[in-house]
Amino acid sequence: MSDQSQSAAQPILAAPPASRSLSLYRRVVENTPWYVWWLAPAVIILAGITLFPFFWMIYMSFMKVRLAPGLSDLFVGWDNWARMFDDPSIYQGWWLQFQYVGVSMVLQMGLGLGLALMLNQTKGGSVLVMIFMIPMMVAPVVVGHLFNLLLNSSYGLYAWILNTLGIYSKGSLLSNPDTALWTIVAMDTWEWTPLIILILLAGLKSVPQDTVEASHVDGSNPIQVFFNVTLPYLAPSLLIAFLLRFMDCMRFIDKILITTRGGPAEATKTLPIYLYFKTFREFNISMGATIGFTLLIAIIVCAMIATNILLAEKGGEDHA
Repeated sequence: MSDQSQSAAQPILAAPPASRSLSLYRRVVENTPWYVWWLAPAVIILAGITLFPFFWMIYMSFMKVRLAPGLSDLFVGWDNWARMFDDPSIYQGWWLQFQYVGVSMVLQMGLGLGLALMLNQTKGGSVLVMIFMIPMMVAPVVVGHLFNLLLNSSYGLYAWILNTLGIYSKGSLLSNPDTALWTIVAMDTWEWTPLIILILLAGLKSVPQDTVEASHVDGSNPIQVFFNVTLPYLAPSLLIAFLLRFMDCMRFIDKILITTRGGPAEATKTLPIYLYFKTFREFNISMGATIGFTLLIAIIVCAMIATNILLAEKGGEDHA
């Protein structure tokens, strides 16, 4: 009797720390979806690759980076930012960037949508899709060299055709300040419109054909069917295509470096080109980091806006 009362009076001992940690670990493992564990290594590697350069760029934007041996960097605060906003070339670069991105996106999205609708209704469209995909498979540097040859005023095929037809006879389109930027826009449109076509074709496959046929039976014309049936289902694909191409256009640099190098007369000196010259020609690392950070912030803000629109559209469709 005394033994039982003594054992009842003894306090219940808590689980050792090792057991509590093991129990917490098991709960985390059991409650975490399987795909998180599959994606975790890639996310960790991507974070390690991107976060360090990101914070290092912010650090350099507040420093005066000195590349000479034996000299350390100097903290200058907001001086780099003040000099950036006082630089008229920055505003010219943004204006050229706005023109290039705006016209490129209108052309690529418009042509991509029109061709995707055509290919979706064409028998044997898969063969045409493969043909349309060829420009996208060419490296941008190769595209720049190719158009340099085709537009050469002495032996270029395109230059000869334009001259023969009487459309343009003032030398190469890339050497004229009035046409150089729009020629590069045409080059980029030729190469990357196939990507828009591919994304929108995938989106068109999700449009229910019974709904389309019901709209035709109700007396809707093709334009009404497109805006009332096809476009709502295609909106997420349109936004994804726009987001991908917009982010790529904002950091576009390769074809300009191959063809015009920012000329003629700085007619194609967009903001990424100006950033390249500041960083790798003048070796002004601090100013290059400052310009790069502002460009990155602009891309992130626009990407967030597009993503919110996409999520809102998808949420509205799920609710409906």
